[in-house]
Amino acid sequence: MDRIRAHRAAALLAVVVTAVGGPAPATAGPPRTGVRLSAGPETLPITTGQCNGGQLLVRLTNTGRTPVYADAVLTAPEALHLPRRLISTWLPAGYTRTVPVAVSAPTGTPAGTYTVRVASGARRAAVPVAVSPARPTTDLARSAARVTASSSRTGFPVCGAVDGDADPARWGAGTGWADGTGRQWPDWYALTWSHPQQLTRVTVTTVDSPQYPTARYGLRDWDVQLATHTGWRTVAEVRGNTARTVSSTFARQPSSALRLVTLAANGVNDQTRIVELAIS
Repeated sequence: MDRIRAHRAAALLAVVVTAVGGPAPATAGPPRTGVRLSAGPETLPITTGQCNGGQLLVRLTNTGRTPVYADAVLTAPEALHLPRRLISTWLPAGYTRTVPVAVSAPTGTPAGTYTVRVASGARRAAVPVAVSPARPTTDLARSAARVTASSSRTGFPVCGAVDGDADPARWGAGTGWADGTGRQWPDWYALTWSHPQQLTRVTVTTVDSPQYPTARYGLRDWDVQLATHTGWRTVAEVRGNTARTVSSTFARQPSSALRLVTLAANGVNDQTRIVELAIS
């Protein structure tokens, strides 16, 4: 009888341990549940800058016959920034969930290869991240050391407005920024550089597509402001806009930060939508 009880206890332990991603004891027999872990790509190339990073993909697969909760923990050197370090997901039997994780390196990070490690129970995966300096560009928005906003709507992060994609028809398809407090004004979107830049022009592209026409959903009123030693100073104003793209020019002057203060959209009590922001 004691031998039967011991066998049953060992089998139960195998199911519990394997369900959270850990290995079953060798004497417990074949596991009934399990989680397989993988991560990619083989190497992730990125350039320095908050918005010049990339995405690695973490894949968790339930190889068993019963649903399980699965966790994955990510670790990285201090030189890399990961907005999330824990993945926790429900996996039906036989199901694979792929979770994208953004990876970036702040401006000034030494070039080199760094490693992001992923662990789920006893499973391990690693993705080398090859960091190189940001490429020279005439668009100063792409070289900003920091990009911030008053708020952001899910799926429309701040980096979406400085990703180099100014196609207004792609709004909602992986590009652009939107504030997260619709029907509340003003909103703001700001860029900061490590050193003062000579600034003279700002080009704003707002939405324009069959689903989101500018005259109904586009940005209407905003101010362009530069940081000075006494605070923010307005250098350009736009009012009553119905065009998809508007350029504002002003006397060339050095500044380490620029922001748009948005005041109204063409929809009544609508929200701020910026597809792309270019600065020179």
